[in-house]
Amino acid sequence: MPNPIRFVSILVFLGTLGLSGCNHYAPNPSSVSVSAIYIDQAPPPRPRIVVPPAPNSIAVWIDGYWNWTGVQFVWVDGFWDPNPPQALHWVRDRWAQSNRGWYRQPGQWHAAPLGRRR
Repeated sequence: MPNPIRFVSILVFLGTLGLSGCNHYAPNPSSVSVSAIYIDQAPPPRPRIVVPPAPNSIAVWIDGYWNWTGVQFVWVDGFWDPNPPQALHWVRDRWAQSNRGWYRQPGQWHAAPLGRRR
């Protein structure tokens, strides 16, 4: 006969492990090392977007961007960050051209100018 205490302990462990993945964590983009992928075509123009209402007074809109899948560009929708880092402002993604081709510079948080700190 299986040990009921061990069974319950395993269930609690698995439940805790499963719930730990429910926290939303987005790493600081400046701490993530990503190699640039160069392509020979420019991204399409940014689509016209209707930004939905902010969920609260401190929320920051994180713009959408064109992502390269290896075959085509796909638009990734923007979203509201309801709890942005203090004293930082969001600098949106952009595609830049170099002598090697086009590459994406991901958006990231930057120190806000003194007049824009909250």
